[in-house]
Amino acid sequence: MIKLLIFAMRFPPEHVGTARHAAILAAGLTQRGVNVEVLAPHYTAAHPEDDQLPYGVRRIRRGHHKFVPLRYLAARRALRQTLDEFRPDVLWATNGMATRVAGSMHSQLQLPFIGTLHGTDMATRLPGKAPHTWVESLFQRRFYKGAARLCTASRFTLDLGLSKGLDGAKMQVLYSGIELPSGLEERRKEAAALHPQLAGRRIVLTVGRLVKQKGHRQLVEAMRHVAAAHPDVLHIIVGDGPERAALVDRVGQLGLADNVRFVGYITEDELEAYYDLAAVFALTSHEVDSYVEGLGLVFIEAAARGLVAVGSRHGGIPEAIADGETGFLVAPHRPEDIGRKLCALFDDDQLRLNMGAAARRHVATRFSLGRMMDQCCAILQEVTAPKRPGG
Repeated sequence: MIKLLIFAMRFPPEHVGTARHAAILAAGLTQRGVNVEVLAPHYTAAHPEDDQLPYGVRRIRRGHHKFVPLRYLAARRALRQTLDEFRPDVLWATNGMATRVAGSMHSQLQLPFIGTLHGTDMATRLPGKAPHTWVESLFQRRFYKGAARLCTASRFTLDLGLSKGLDGAKMQVLYSGIELPSGLEERRKEAAALHPQLAGRRIVLTVGRLVKQKGHRQLVEAMRHVAAAHPDVLHIIVGDGPERAALVDRVGQLGLADNVRFVGYITEDELEAYYDLAAVFALTSHEVDSYVEGLGLVFIEAAARGLVAVGSRHGGIPEAIADGETGFLVAPHRPEDIGRKLCALFDDDQLRLNMGAAARRHVATRFSLGRMMDQCCAILQEVTAPKRPGG
C-alpha cells in the first residue's frame, strides 16, 4: 500500500477551489486503497469535522496566521515533523504555498514529490514582481525542478507553465473530478422546505471570494438588466472578502436590495442547499494583478447538479463550460452582455433545463471522479516504481 502525504496549505473548511481539490484528492485516493495523511492549516481552535474523515488530518498551528512569514515557518516545521513520523512514500503538494514550503526543504526530501499547479501560483511568482514574491519564486522553481510530476488544473494552466519555462515532460492535465449527486428532485424539495422565504424566486448562484478578480462587480451591474426583465430573480452570492462593503454599497445605489443577497461564508450543508435551489450558476472572473482562474471548480460542482452556467472567457473557464451547450461564455467586462445571457436563460425555461442536463452529462464524461482517480493512481504507481539500473 502506497503511503501518501498530501500537503495542502488550503483545505476545508476553506471554501476555495484549491482547498476543495485537496479534499477530493484525499477522499478519492483513500477509496482506492492509498494510505493518505493530510497536512493542512489550523483555521479554528479545533476541527472536530476531521474525526469524521476516512483519512488522517494533521493541522498546522499558526498555519493560517495573518503574518505570512510565520505561516511559512510553522508549515516548514510541521512538514519536517510529519515526514519523520508518517514516513510517506510520496509527497503531493496541492497549492502554491505548499510547493514553496516543500521547495525550501528540497535537499531534505528523500522521496518523490508531486505538485498541483492551479495558475495564479505561477502567474504571480514566475517571476515574482515584489521582493518577497521574487524570493518565494526561488523555492517554487526549486520544487518544480525536482518534482517527479506536475499536474495542472487545466490545459490553460499547462500552457501557462510551459510559457514560464517548466519541463513539459513532467506536466499533465489533471482535471478535478467529482461524483454526480443523485436524487436531485428530492434534494430540491428538501432545500425548498429549509428556505420557504425563497419560494417563488428563481436564483442565480455565485460562489467565490469577494475579491476583484472574481468579477462580482460585473455580475451586480448585470443584475440591473435581469431584474428589470425578471423581477422574481434573486442573485445569491456565497463568500466573503475585502470587496464586500463596496459591493453592498453598489447594490444599494442600483436599487437592487431585493434582487441581490450576500450570505457570506456558510457551511457545506448550507452551500449544498443553495446549489439545489439555484436555477443558474454565474461567475465572471477576470485577470487582476496576474491573478487568473485556472479552471473554476465551482463550475464543475454546479454542473454536476444540473445547473447551466454563465462564465467568462478567461483562464481555464472555457474548458469547464461548452459555450452554447452547457452554458454561455461572456466577455467579463461587459455587464450588458452578461445580463443578456442571463435573461435568455430566464426567458426560456426549457432552454435552461436542457442546457443544465447537458452540463451534468459533460461532468460525467470529462470531470468524473473515477477518471481523475485512475490518473492519480497511475501517477503514484509510476513515481514509486523501482528505478531500473541505468534508468
